[in-house]
Amino acid sequence: MAIFAPLSIGRSALLAHERALATTGQNIANAETPGYRRQTADFAAQGGSQGFGVRVIGVEQSIDRFLEAQLLRQQSFSAGAEMRRDILDRVQELFPVEGPSVGGALDAFWSAAQRLADRPEDLAVRGDLLSRAEGLAARIRQTAGGLARQQREVDARLVGEAEEVNGQLGKIAALNDQIVGAEAGGERANELRDQRAAALLEVAKHLEVRATERGNGSLDVQLESSGVSLVIGGDIQKLVVDAGPTNGLDGNPLSSVGVRLTSGVVIDIPGSPGGAVGSLLTLRDVDLVDRAGELDDFALALRDSVNAVQTDPAATDLDGLVGTELFAATGAGDFAVTLSDPRGIAAASGTNSGDNTNALALLDVRDAPQATLGSATLSDYYSSVQASAGSAARLAFDESTVEAAAQSSLLGRRDAVSAVSLEEEFTDLIRFQRGFQAAAQLISVSDGLLGDLMGLVRG
Repeated sequence: MAIFAPLSIGRSALLAHERALATTGQNIANAETPGYRRQTADFAAQGGSQGFGVRVIGVEQSIDRFLEAQLLRQQSFSAGAEMRRDILDRVQELFPVEGPSVGGALDAFWSAAQRLADRPEDLAVRGDLLSRAEGLAARIRQTAGGLARQQREVDARLVGEAEEVNGQLGKIAALNDQIVGAEAGGERANELRDQRAAALLEVAKHLEVRATERGNGSLDVQLESSGVSLVIGGDIQKLVVDAGPTNGLDGNPLSSVGVRLTSGVVIDIPGSPGGAVGSLLTLRDVDLVDRAGELDDFALALRDSVNAVQTDPAATDLDGLVGTELFAATGAGDFAVTLSDPRGIAAASGTNSGDNTNALALLDVRDAPQATLGSATLSDYYSSVQASAGSAARLAFDESTVEAAAQSSLLGRRDAVSAVSLEEEFTDLIRFQRGFQAAAQLISVSDGLLGDLMGLVRG
């Protein structure tokens, strides 16, 4: 047996280094393949009293599992922050500091009220005030409509998010089945695992999830916030978006997001699902609703304070009649001017057409603290709403920048572990080539020795 041992050892070394060379070639070929993780051939000595050579016991991927779990969570944080940044930036555009805005229209209305106080009997001045009131009402409605449309667009995005998530979940489940089948013989299906990891990262953009690998290589996926399963082996529990019980700012039903279990029952997602979906839900149900509520408060305070002056029992219009309401509204969305005749503006207190007592009272509304607005004036309150929209957008931008930097750092650390380094691969290529050549030389020498031995036996 000892005579043939060098041949056997040489053969095992030749095969092992051939496998290692193939693995190195695979790494080099996929150096630019997104999601590919560097593979390494693991060598192990074959036992025996004098040794039986070497074998490759497996081809392992270079993975830091703790880092991969961090990256999975960070993917959700970054995608959610990016979604908030994009939407809140568009919300801010509805409250511009410069250009046409509710604030500018309000200032124009007060300027027209000042001119009315100076010339209360001038019909053209009265017409201008009415026109400015119409412009203010239109601007308030447009802003409210913009918020409602933004909310509806956010709601519609949830459908697309669910479709994307379900597609990736289906891909993970299919890969689970393929991996289990491929690895039944003991070999790891590394390329399939790379595809599954890439699909899992795509899911994490939309939802914050965690993954648990089974002993057979299958991967289960659950929502991080609630533990609700999305992938169980080769089965998935889809994300479902249906009409919900709550109406939006436009009066139409908003979507409800749930998970359809394998039993067919749909359950609501408890807590925030994280990722882009979680951000969309928060934007739709909190941020946009709060901003619309602030605009409603402003509109109703404006309506009530102006109408109180206009309908004062002592106030009279150009015809000596008691004034009627200037504005009508149940909120910002239907804010409108009800007065159509400029003669109906109640500028006087009495029958003297030149009297401006009530016009001055209207002008006083500009600087009057509003109890329903926390004692702020109308202009100051709107400015605070404007500032809140800007502040939220800036905060979202800063948060997105921080989360993107954190993600970039984690990607760099992961690549340091898992990405292919051509310099290292070239070094391994030479090393394994030398090993292959040495094994071939061992076989050649052993063959020569065996030939000499057989010659001696025949002689």
